[in-house]
Amino acid sequence: MSCIICKSPSHTLKFTKKSRLGESFNLVECNKCKHKFVYPCPDEKSIALYYQSDYFEFRDDRGYDDYFSEKTKSEICRVHHLNLKDLKFKQFNDKTKSHNSLDIGCAAGYFVEYMNNLGWNAHGIDLSQNCIDAGKSHGLNLLCADYLLTEYDRKFNLITMWAVIEHLHHPEKFLKKIYSDLEDNGILYISTCRADGIGFMKFFGSKWRFYNFPEHLNFFSLKNIKKVLKQNGFKVKKTVMYGSGIGSGKSLKKRVADFLAKHFRLGDMMLISAIKNTNRD
Repeated sequence: MSCIICKSPSHTLKFTKKSRLGESFNLVECNKCKHKFVYPCPDEKSIALYYQSDYFEFRDDRGYDDYFSEKTKSEICRVHHLNLKDLKFKQFNDKTKSHNSLDIGCAAGYFVEYMNNLGWNAHGIDLSQNCIDAGKSHGLNLLCADYLLTEYDRKFNLITMWAVIEHLHHPEKFLKKIYSDLEDNGILYISTCRADGIGFMKFFGSKWRFYNFPEHLNFFSLKNIKKVLKQNGFKVKKTVMYGSGIGSGKSLKKRVADFLAKHFRLGDMMLISAIKNTNRD
């Protein structure tokens, strides 16, 4: 298995950690570009065991606290609102002539519904039949399918992957297809954990909140996610850091840490806005 960023087959073991099902997985770092990933990578059939319905129904460090509750939905929509504000979505929304969007890894379609409410023709796709059924019961335009095998009858102005790219076996294949599914000058929004630089993740070592194996397979630095986006035809327009993993609820500790994470770029999450570059070399 070669690095998805630089294709080097050479890597170094960082540590081994057990999954919530008791299996052991290795985190390795590419010796050339320093990209971190799970190795060997479990196949799609094996990893499906980790995405049963309880992944969305019970809280642990890998799932959700009753994902289908109104409380969780409200919190997710609050984060979507903040993310769009940070990525200057309003400016894009005001100038784009058509409003077709696609959310990859949409789960129950909370972001699809959010975009519908903003007047967009919003679509979503996910592999979880339970989630898709839940969203479709509210009239949302959702599809349970593999994005890489799905053809659409339209181009999209906006495609989003919120906390998705770290789960993918082949992020580069997704980006290549996203490029073809976007309108010229279309925008891609990504959120993912940030595994580099000076930030709060350094305090946690192997216990970092996003080292969830094997649900999370790839751990991007800002430098490397920019690199893989460029390799697949995108030009990064804006990046934002946020999140500390310190404290809980609305505690003072959490509020202070999250403030520092965002305003001093110490966050262990990152947002990326990238435009489809039609002037590729």
